[in-house]
Formats: sequence, C-alpha cells, structure tokens
Amino acid sequence: MTIMPFNRILFRSSAARLAALALAGCFLLTACQQKDPSPAAATRESATAESAIPTEETSVSETPVQTLATQDGTVLTQTDDAGRSYVDETLFIGDSNTARYMMYADETGRAFTSLDNNIGVVSMGAGSITTLKCEQFVGYSSMYTIPDAVAMLKPKRIIIGFGTNNLSGTSTDASSFIKSYLTGLKAIQEAWPYADIIVNAIPPLDKQRENQNLNMVQVDAYNAALVKMCEENGFKFLNSTEVLKDSSTGWAKTDYTLSDGVHLSKTAVTAFFEYVRTHAYITEDRRPQPLGDIPKPNGTPVGLISQDPIAVRGAKVPVEFVASTGGCLQGSTSQLVKKGGSCSTVTAVPQKGWKFDHWSASLGSAGSSASLTFTVPTNADAGGVVLTAHFTPDEHEHDYVELTDRHINATCLNGGSATYACSICGEIIEKDLPALGHSWDSGKVTQEPQPGVAGQRTYTCTRCGATRTEEIAALAVSTPTPAPAPTPDQPASPPPAATSEPTPTPHLHSYTQGEYVAPTCEEPGYQTYVCSCGDSYQQEIAPTGHSWDEGKVTTEPGYGTPGVRTYACLNCGLTRTEEIPPLEPPPSPDSGTTPPAEGGTPTEGQTTSPAAVPPEAPPEG
Repeated sequence: MTIMPFNRILFRSSAARLAALALAGCFLLTACQQKDPSPAAATRESATAESAIPTEETSVSETPVQTLATQDGTVLTQTDDAGRSYVDETLFIGDSNTARYMMYADETGRAFTSLDNNIGVVSMGAGSITTLKCEQFVGYSSMYTIPDAVAMLKPKRIIIGFGTNNLSGTSTDASSFIKSYLTGLKAIQEAWPYADIIVNAIPPLDKQRENQNLNMVQVDAYNAALVKMCEENGFKFLNSTEVLKDSSTGWAKTDYTLSDGVHLSKTAVTAFFEYVRTHAYITEDRRPQPLGDIPKPNGTPVGLISQDPIAVRGAKVPVEFVASTGGCLQGSTSQLVKKGGSCSTVTAVPQKGWKFDHWSASLGSAGSSASLTFTVPTNADAGGVVLTAHFTPDEHEHDYVELTDRHINATCLNGGSATYACSICGEIIEKDLPALGHSWDSGKVTQEPQPGVAGQRTYTCTRCGATRTEEIAALAVSTPTPAPAPTPDQPASPPPAATSEPTPTPHLHSYTQGEYVAPTCEEPGYQTYVCSCGDSYQQEIAPTGHSWDEGKVTTEPGYGTPGVRTYACLNCGLTRTEEIPPLEPPPSPDSGTTPPAEGGTPTEGQTTSPAAVPPEAPPEG
C-alpha cells in the first residue's frame, strides 16, 4: 500500500468527503493486517519500508495529494486574526517544541507564551500524559500530572501537541500511538470538562535531520490518524503543517528547524502563532464562575526526562541565536554543540537608529559584548538553548506606520482616530479624524400628498442609516363654480360642468453636501445641504468647548496682595485668569501682633510701632 503525504486538508465538496472515507479505509486495512511479533518479522518490515524513506536524491511524492475531510468541521479553517488575546487565554501543552514557545518573542519583544499558559516537557511523549508528574506550582511541594495541572489552571482552551517523541521509523500503524494519546486527552477532559481541546499536528522534520531513522512517511500517517481520532471523539484539529511544511518537498520549510532537523526555529514558531491566530476556535466560555484562585505555575524542572526517545540529543544540544527588534546577527545562528563546549562566535549588529544592549540566554548566562562565544551548560537537555540579542533605540528620525488594528473610523456625527507607531523605536502617536457628516440619498415618498393634506418624503443616510423627513406640499383643492339663480322669464340653465385642474407634479429635492464650517470652542459649526433647485438647509454641529491647560502663575501673590494664574485654551489660544489668594503676613517678633496690610490701618488689637509716627516739623524762623 502506498502512503501518500499528509499535506493539506480540504473539505469543500462531496468528492473530498469520499476521498476521506477512502483514506480512512486504507488506515483500517493497515490496522487489520496480521502482525508477526517476532524480531525477524520486525526486521523484514523495516527492510521493506526502507525503500519508502526519502533520501538526499529523492523527495516525498506530492501526487496524488492526500485529501482529508470531516463532516462536522473537525479541521480548523481560516478565520480573521483573533489577536494576541486568543493566544493568552489558551493553554499550550506538549513536548520540547511547545517549551520553545516561551523562548521566542514576537515583534513587540514579548514571548509567545509564558509559564502561565505553557506546559512544555522536553522529551515527553503522548503515553506520559496521565502518569508523568511534570508541573510545579509556587507554594506547592508536590508536582502534578498534566490532567491535574489543567484542573488547577482552569483554561478556557487547550492546544496540545505530542507525537514527535513517539516517532520510530516508517511504520504507518498509528494504533498504539492513538490509543495512548486518546487516553491522555480523555483524562484531561475528565479533570476539566469546560475547556475546548484542539489537537495540533505533529510538526514536519527537516530533510537534513540528525536522526535519519525519523521520517515524514510516519509523520504524515500519524497526522492522518490524529484527524480521524479528533473526528470520532469531538476534538478539533489544528493543521499547522500547512504553514510549516514545504509543499514541493514534503519536508519542513528551509530554516524552519534547528540543526537537529526536529526542533522548530524562531521563524517557524512565528509562522505557527500567526497560523494559530488565523485558524481560531472561539466558543462561549463554559467555565464555572467565579473561577476562584489559580495557583502560579513554576514550570517543568530542567532535565526531568533524562532519556532521549528520538535520539537527536546524543552528546550535543541545539543552540540557536536570535535577534530582537532593532538588529540582526552575523555568524552561524543554529549550531549543535557538546555540553560544556563553546559555540562559534556570533555578533549582534544594530540597525540604523538602534544600538546593542545585551544578550539573554534561556539557560546559562551570556556576556554583555556584542560578539558572543557561548559555552553550553552541562545540564542542557534536548530542548537546547536560545540566545537572544537585545537592542535599544538610538537617536533617530521617527518613521511612523499606522496600527490598523487600533484605527477608529469617523462616523457621520462622531470623529475617529488613527494610531501610528514608529517602526524604529515604537513610539505611539494619535491623530484625530473629523466627523464625516451625513450623506443623504435622493429620498423616498413615505406618505403621498392629498388635496389639502401634505405628504412626506424620507431621506436615509447612505453611511449610517439615519433618516430625516421633509414635507411634500398638499395638492390643490378644486371648488366648483355655483350656477346663477333662475329668473321668472327665463328658465334656469343647468350649471356648467366642473373642469378639473391639472395636478401639479411636486419637485423632489435631492440634497448634496455644501459648505462645511467646523465648530470652534464657543461657536457652533454647521453642514449645509443644497438641492439643485436652490433649496437648502443647515445641520448645526455643537461647539467643542475650551480645553484649558494647567495654567501658569503670571503674578506672584504678596502679603495682602493677591496673585494671578493665567490659563490658555489648547485649541483656540483664548486665556482666562484666576485669582491666587494673598499670602498671610508673618507675626511680629516683638509684640506677637500682626502688622496691618500694606496701605491699611491697624485692626482692633493691633499696635503701631513708634517708628511709624513721623516727627514734628521744627518751628519756622
């Protein structure tokens, strides 16, 4: 039987559903074949499967393309970007690739996940979900299995990804893997039944992988089995291989793994989280409220699992060098180095407008020099080490780019705003957008005019749906002419037949926007609407009101003399003043009495100093 590569999941037609059923039949056929458990039989099976292993000269066949489908939307399809909040409220569970989500940061410098929403265990396989005590919490002496930890963290949503450490060659029989995985998923579901569970695909391997026994034939078969498991048990499936896999080769995209060909690089993790946000599964929060206290996770101990199930570790561990916003790297950024050994030198180079700040390491310590020769800690595990170069903004001219997700559109009556961030340093500025004003349509007669009764025409704004009405003039009322009275000599003549006057066709106004006068702090503005017949009307816009600054002291207060604080409007420049109370005079050191205010007379209880009495003038002569 030929196993076709797991590349894309389509479910747009009945034909696709039939293809899925056919594929499921192939897996059932594989599962039902009689297995000889003897070592000799295993050797024969391994030898037979060798021909299916892609070599350096061959690539995994893409024809025909494997098509998987579901009837109930098991496979998550593309959605609008759910944003960072979707990631933050999701608990990510898995092996060392999941642990790497905490080692890398997005464009803002914030790690994709944290200890609060990540249980990543290096070298862990699906069979250990219910048995391995791997998670610690601050203030708790015990360690907990994944189901127990989930019940304590109380997540709204779980994305779980195991399987890489369950690979073992080219066998396409996934029955044992699926059985252990399903046991773990049901244990999680039983421990905390209020979370949506999304199973992530096993990530693709690199063609130049360290362990050549690992193969995409088995990865594809296991992923196909995972889709079937999810469909049968009500879980969702995230087909992340769609973004991580090169469709032309069937292996991981170039530079999407580290040197070992298994662990995802920062480029791959960045692409993965963009895929997560744009293939979102958002449902009503089913968790009991209030959630109560949630303990603080302390993470998984380093080296918890000493054995490497897929033999990619050996004496060497993967070391990756990455640059944060503001710079790039020179040197080999993905290396396999022995524990205790030194990496080749990598240099951090700042971009224009930035300067190098420091290195950080996911394990061990890094120097402060831009050129780094890192020594791998002896306790490093298969998850490896990530070293990040950090940069800070230098003096520069801002390059502002609009943040479209923070744009607030102006409406007919209310202004909006646009937010911009400097592409170099991230500085944020906002710009106000004026109100648009209504855009009326040509109107519709909602009440026909009658003789002596006015009608009504209703106009609707093409932007916001607001309406206004306009009166249609009443139709004229026709009055018959009375016949003259008969005379004795002349018989009465019949009254003349009444003649009906033609009904005038009322003019239908069609208004367009005319003159616009913006409101000021004190004066209202207006929007003029004009009809082709010359008729017009104005819609008033309320004054904005003054926006005063914090004020400035323009006259300092003195003893008995008030001061003045002057305020200025930030919009129109108008000023206003406010009195500052005079200072209190100090008490007299001699008598303890308070001297009179300057230019005043003593109050009751006050005395006048003799020095203040002028001497008598000498007599003249």
